[in-house]
Amino acid sequence: MRKSLYSSKNNVMTILIPLRLAETHVDYKLLVRLEDAIYKNVDGRERFCSEFPKLLRQAIDEVIDPARSKRFTLDEIEKTEKTYLGTKVEILLRNYLGFERGKQMDLLIDEVEVDVKNTTTGAWTIPNEALGHVCILISTNERKAYCSFGLIVIRPGVLNRGLNRDQKTTIKKSELTNVHWLLRDSPYPPNFWLGLEPEVRQAIISPRGGANRVAMLFRLCQGRPISRDLIEALAQQKEPMRRLRKNGGARDSLGLDGIEVLSGKTQSRKIAAYGLPCCESTEYISITVGSDENNPIS
Repeated sequence: MRKSLYSSKNNVMTILIPLRLAETHVDYKLLVRLEDAIYKNVDGRERFCSEFPKLLRQAIDEVIDPARSKRFTLDEIEKTEKTYLGTKVEILLRNYLGFERGKQMDLLIDEVEVDVKNTTTGAWTIPNEALGHVCILISTNERKAYCSFGLIVIRPGVLNRGLNRDQKTTIKKSELTNVHWLLRDSPYPPNFWLGLEPEVRQAIISPRGGANRVAMLFRLCQGRPISRDLIEALAQQKEPMRRLRKNGGARDSLGLDGIEVLSGKTQSRKIAAYGLPCCESTEYISITVGSDENNPIS
């Protein structure tokens, strides 16, 4: 735990939030017990820290749904969809962690009722019924591509007094020092579309047919790792990865332009030889090198 909970910069007092609770904290044993149960169910802390951020990216992308909705960022979705995003995160998290739904709250972890709260603004809204219960606090920052995951017991005094129309309120900023963080401002996969100019985005999703959209993606975004999930979202068809192969897929037209698409799973050495960014096993990357008829995509 940090020695001081406050720092002063330009005469402004800033709360410094400890990443983990001190062992003397009243909730330390309970929250560490839940932390251990989470890690046990997902085969360890390292795996959790690697996989959970990807789950958030999946949830956000599925709600935005650029290929069908012609939208690309959370700022463009409707208010009701932002509410649904919290539900989406809860569902994916419950399936990922492998815990049952509680009788009162969203999860039952090691016989403890736990509520799940997600925010994209940095402020979690907490209902009155969560008082006395443990909450999982999840946050995402799309602009910075940071995410957080913490555990807190909602005790009297933790919440602000004002209630919104749904009889919910927020956690006092000063009380965030009582959160036991498993992840705090950790990187997660960025929104692919945020790095593209508006005209490029439209050019990618405008063509009719999944193969044509995928081809445009690799033509206009060369040198950038592209996830399988993004390819499948653009294809919008059965067996979407077929839209990337030859014989009717995107590689037919790309090959005519001398654009090669490489698989992070089977062609990592070739990717490195070209000096391209490293790709994960579920990613692909394109480069203009000339026609190569003997380079199958897996």
